[in-house]
Amino acid sequence: MSKKEEKMKRFLNEGHLALLVGISAFTYFLYIGLNRESITSPKDLVEIEGAYEKHSFKDNTGFKNFTHEYYIWTDNHRNTFQIKADYLNIFNRKNFLSNINLGDKIKFTIPSKSVESLDSKKNIQVTSIEVEGNTYLDKNKVLEIERDIASSKDDYFIGAGFLIAGLFGYLRKRK
Repeated sequence: MSKKEEKMKRFLNEGHLALLVGISAFTYFLYIGLNRESITSPKDLVEIEGAYEKHSFKDNTGFKNFTHEYYIWTDNHRNTFQIKADYLNIFNRKNFLSNINLGDKIKFTIPSKSVESLDSKKNIQVTSIEVEGNTYLDKNKVLEIERDIASSKDDYFIGAGFLIAGLFGYLRKRK
C-alpha cells in the first residue's frame, strides 16, 4: 500500500470524513437559513401582468421522483413563472384550467427582489395569480405560508444535527 493510500485510509478510519460532512452540512444549512428571502407583507411583492400564452402542470410521482412542476408563460416576458410547491394546496388548478384562454390578461404578484430578473431566462416564483377578475392563487394565503417559513428555525436545527452527528462520528472513531 502506498503512503497516499495509507493516509487516506487513516483519514477515513479516524472519523475525519464524518466531521467534514458534518461541518459542510452545518455551513450549508446556516447559509440557507440566513439568506432565505423573506416575504412577509404585501410590501414585499410587485404586481406584473401580461397576456396568457401557455402553461405546463406536471405532477411527477413515483418511488424515485416525486416533484411538481407548475409553470406559466406570458407573451410579454421571457421568464417562466413558477408556482412554488408550497402553494399547490391553495392553487385553484381545476378552475384555472377550465377558465383560462389564450390571450387572457393574467396578473401575478412576485417577490420584489425578482423584478431585476424579469425578461431573463430565470424562473420567477409567483405569489398570486388573477385572470379576468378571478383569483386562482390567493396572495393573502401565500403570505401566511411565507410567514410560517420565515419564522421557522428548521434549517438551523438540521444544520446543528449534522454538526453533532459529525462530531459524534469523529470522536467515536478517535477512541
